[in-house]
Amino acid sequence: MSGEKNEENIFNQRITRRKAVSRAAAAGLAVGVGVIAGVGGFFGGQSTAGVRTVTSTVTQTVGAATVTTTVTGAAQTVTQTATVTRTVTGAPTVEGPPLQFVHWHYRDDVVTSYVKRFEQYFGERVEETHLSNENYNPLLEAKFQAGDIVDMCYANFFEAARLIELGFTRDVESFPEIKQIKAEMYPSIIEAYSTADGRLAGLTYFWSARSAPVVDDSILEKAGMAGERPGTWDELWDMAREVKASGAADPPVMPHWFNANYGITWDFLAEMSNAFNDPDLTKTLFNKQFQPVFDARTEVGELLRTWQTVFREGLVDPTVLSQAGDSDHVSAIVTGKYAFTPTALYYFKVQNDPSQSRIPPGKANLVPVTKSGWGVIDTGLYCWPKKTTDDFRSQRLIKFLGWRTPDGERLTSTAWAITDALGSGYTDTLRHPDVIEGFRGWLGDRAEATLKIFDDIANTMGRPFVFKSPLYTEWADISFPILSAVTAGTTSVEEGVTRLRDEADRLYRKFHG
Repeated sequence: MSGEKNEENIFNQRITRRKAVSRAAAAGLAVGVGVIAGVGGFFGGQSTAGVRTVTSTVTQTVGAATVTTTVTGAAQTVTQTATVTRTVTGAPTVEGPPLQFVHWHYRDDVVTSYVKRFEQYFGERVEETHLSNENYNPLLEAKFQAGDIVDMCYANFFEAARLIELGFTRDVESFPEIKQIKAEMYPSIIEAYSTADGRLAGLTYFWSARSAPVVDDSILEKAGMAGERPGTWDELWDMAREVKASGAADPPVMPHWFNANYGITWDFLAEMSNAFNDPDLTKTLFNKQFQPVFDARTEVGELLRTWQTVFREGLVDPTVLSQAGDSDHVSAIVTGKYAFTPTALYYFKVQNDPSQSRIPPGKANLVPVTKSGWGVIDTGLYCWPKKTTDDFRSQRLIKFLGWRTPDGERLTSTAWAITDALGSGYTDTLRHPDVIEGFRGWLGDRAEATLKIFDDIANTMGRPFVFKSPLYTEWADISFPILSAVTAGTTSVEEGVTRLRDEADRLYRKFHG
């Protein structure tokens, strides 16, 4: 296509952060492919011309108590509404050992309720194993190395790709329904959750974005900037200077720079991909062969010099570099002290909860996608191990939680969107009436505009290609203290970027040389 050729021509040239924004429109970025313009258009996508509705009734008997469920299943040209009457009991009917589900801690009671639904539906048994969040990846790998049977496990995408590379898990391309599953997903999420050779690494638990900017409109109003929104990171810093000069907030920004591999490192990936219009970071960080392509004279050096500048100017709260993780981060962004708080989309919901946030009601708002994307993808997958209790039963569990129930219900994705503002890999989730109503419950009349922003972010956020290499997790662990030192000015940009590049070269040789 001609658009692809134009984009390639643009990126063959070295461009600065400011040039990237003006050229983004020419490259087709501006909330581009597959996004329906306008809030009305976004929700108009619920009723597409030519869609038929077919209603059917199915009765299934499994046990003694009767349960009636109404389910709407998504489709390309046919929407099926099935009224299913099913009787269930908790008594297992499947022979053989229980399935093994390994996961990190997050809303354990909710996860167990989903597992119970699966057990009731199929007469199954499932044993859950919870691993420490702080050491989840090494503990999971240790279980695989010990030869443990695992039927399904959580993983962030970069760990999912690593597990496949190490031979512990496999992709899900052999699932009989894989074509339909992919047809229901965002193309951007398929890309982000696929291995380097294009195979889907697992089914979607969630997606979110980190370093999606949130504004406190009460502070902008005090600064005489009511309703203003940045379109780029440069514009955010320029607005921060105005806020600081007005005295409305000092410092005006609490960035996502806390001292962890998912803190300042993920913000670095987000700003690199957003500012330079390089969503997969193959032109500015690691190419598609996973070779590093940066040094202190490229965009990496440019971004880190910007960070040093805004840090020296007092635009950011310096305590961010001593924050250890999410707990410290969230405690800071709900204080109501800052005009800008780039954060995870699911913490935006916390900022709008009066029981947890001191930001005035209705004043914490997401920044729309206009000139560049916002954030980098935050990922969660249901992965399929190679050594299972039973492949068929294992697949069934993964699809029940990661796609649909056999009745067509999106059990987990709809519920997670409502309760925790977690994104789903499936495009129909944000358009589901229950999800829309759920967002209205905490956003009121801001719900439709916010859901449109969620959808735009899903299509334009950073999706680093290097996540597909096992080198990434090791490089991320090395990078965050270096990035912190450079930002604080205790290490020069040249020295810090040289160290980042040397480690990237070493890890490339280790895994791909």
